[in-house]
This record gives sequence, C-alpha cells and structure tokens, in this order.
Amino acid sequence: MFSLAGCAGGGKETQQGKGTQESATFKIGTQGYTEVEILGEMVKALIEAQTPHKVDHVSNLGTSMASHEATVKGDLHMNTSFTGTLFLGLLDQTLTDEWRDPDKVYQYVKDKMLEKYNLYSFAPYGYNNTYAIAVPRKWAEENKVAKISDLKPLAGKMTLAVDHSWKTYPGQGYKEFTELYGFEFKKVPEMDFGLMYRSIAKGEVDAINAYSTDGQLVAQDLLVLEDDKGFNPPYSGILIARNDMLEKYPEVKQVLEKLEGMIDTEQMQQLNKRVAVDEELPAAVAKSFLKEKGLID
Repeated sequence: MFSLAGCAGGGKETQQGKGTQESATFKIGTQGYTEVEILGEMVKALIEAQTPHKVDHVSNLGTSMASHEATVKGDLHMNTSFTGTLFLGLLDQTLTDEWRDPDKVYQYVKDKMLEKYNLYSFAPYGYNNTYAIAVPRKWAEENKVAKISDLKPLAGKMTLAVDHSWKTYPGQGYKEFTELYGFEFKKVPEMDFGLMYRSIAKGEVDAINAYSTDGQLVAQDLLVLEDDKGFNPPYSGILIARNDMLEKYPEVKQVLEKLEGMIDTEQMQQLNKRVAVDEELPAAVAKSFLKEKGLID
C-alpha cells in the first residue's frame, strides 16, 4: 500500500531530528474545487519540506464519498473533508440542538471514524465552511446589521437569493430557518452561486445564501452575518488520514498537526479569492501561506 522509494546513500535525514530513514510517497485526494485544492497543496508542501517523504496530490475526485472510499481501500493515504459532511452524511447523524457545538461534532466524528474505519481525524484547520447569509458590507453598516437576527425588522422588504439544495434540505432548509429565526423574506428566488453573486453585485437581490469561505465574499466586500441562533451545521475543515500510515510514520503526524487551528474563516476566504478570482495557482497560494506562517522556507 505504501509507495516506498529508497533514498541514495541509505536514506535522508529529516528536519524533525528523526535521523536517517526511508523515504515514502503518500497520496492525498481532493474533490477538485478551489478550497480543497489549496489544502491538498498545503499538505504536500509541508510534508515535503519537513520530512524526507513525497506526496502525490490526486485531485478532481468528484465527491467526498469517493475520497473516503479510496482512503479506506488504501488507494489514498489522506483526504480533505468537513465535520458536517461526515457527521450528517457518512455517519448518518441528525443535527439536533445538542449537536450545534462544533467541538462536540468534531469529537464525535473523530471517535467514530477511528472506530469504524481506522481513519484518524486531525483537529480542524480552524475555519468553518457552512451555509451563511451575506449582505453588502456598506448596507450592513448603514442598517446596523451584524447578525441574522438583526434582519427581522427588514426581511419583509428584502429578496434573499438561495440555492435549491439549501432551500429544500430536509429538516435543515429555508422552512426550518424561518421557524427558528421567526421571520421570512419577501422573495426567495433560487439561483446557482455564480448568478447569486452577479445579482447581488447589480443590486437585483439584497442578500444571498453563500458558503462562508467563498472568495467572492472578499472580492465583492460582502459581510457574512453571524448565525446567532446556530441554525447552520458546523462544517469545520479537517484532514483525514489512514491511522496505520500515521503509526508507521509518526513524523508525518507531528508535521501535519501544525496545520491544526492555522486557518480561520476570513483567511480561507482570502486564499480562495486568490485562486478563484485572482487566478493564482493553488500550489503557489498554499506555499505562500505556509511561508507567511513560518512553516516552510
């Protein structure tokens, strides 16, 4: 399962003070969109800078389930994921009031992934990529709006653009949103995300249902409103790895732990913008971030 490549001269001395050991090649899988491509490149750059090992980044896997299955089978050693995706999807749990704490959801995911699949869940990177309500920052400042509850006296005259999946999501869609927050918007048209951003830029809608780490939020100076009643599930970004790989190569685990808590939501927005809007390469963005944090030279 592990692709081993012997180093000339009997090995290579690691930067972790581990002495001389054989070099291995690991595979990390990502789903082919901006955010996880950046994270995959961070993992690759960090491991290759601080250990003798190499990393192949396998992208465009399509779905998180495809990444998970490939990791379980041993075709991959690591994959990028989200606590909410694993909690609600793979582990088939329901989001009730007791599960709105991101730390509690992560601990459940960590325990169950190890128990059922022998996969290790690193602590979250630090950002939350969940559904969010976003409005133009200037409008928010003028109307003293900072959290979703602040929209209650205004929503009756507002148009909120949403995507179909969120509007109709069983038990966690627009209907349940209005029940929790106690108000409805005047109009709630369904749009894809590209059209949402074009529409709010033109002033054709007042607010959008976005992903909280979208790069376009930064590009268009949109403010993500605080979900003060905790409606949206926590989707903390995490790295999943085969536990047997980490046990065999503990220096890899030690290095990857440096990414835990390293990226907050606003930083992820900026990183996504650099790739999706400014058209920088994911590898270049990943390396510049790691250099900024002092993790690579």
